[in-house]
Amino acid sequence: MSNQSNQSVIETWYRFAEPGELPPDRVVDIVGSKDSLLVQVIVRPGHATADLLKDIGEQQRSAFRTGQWTRLEPTPENLVHPRRVFDANWELTPAHKIPKGVHCVSIERIGRHSWLVREGDATPQLVAEISVLLRCMVRAEVWIQRGAGEDTDPSAN
Repeated sequence: MSNQSNQSVIETWYRFAEPGELPPDRVVDIVGSKDSLLVQVIVRPGHATADLLKDIGEQQRSAFRTGQWTRLEPTPENLVHPRRVFDANWELTPAHKIPKGVHCVSIERIGRHSWLVREGDATPQLVAEISVLLRCMVRAEVWIQRGAGEDTDPSAN
């Protein structure tokens, strides 16, 4: 087995927080350890639309299942992987710049991943908090991205 293999596919689910589930000063949390295959993004009601949570969750699950995004073991080789992501964030984007019927668009650049989120589908506080959490996650772990048409075999170099 290659040292870059992804042992199993990660599942991501977005949902609204239950009362008391988040600290009073927070509007989002990502629940799941580095070894977890199920990651939940819990959002305080009123800070995102249900359509956004559904859309981004579906897009992320697809990216994980197809191997476009993969979490690797932190081996010396993987720490310097040329497709490693070091920055991830959400950005509020004017509605007219997002395709009709879509609530978010995934944008990948070398070493960086952004979600363009339709204005009105998330609050600025949520966007700021999730961006901090995502940056911490991709810097603490080894995540790689592969664009459309590239080799999506997680064991490929």
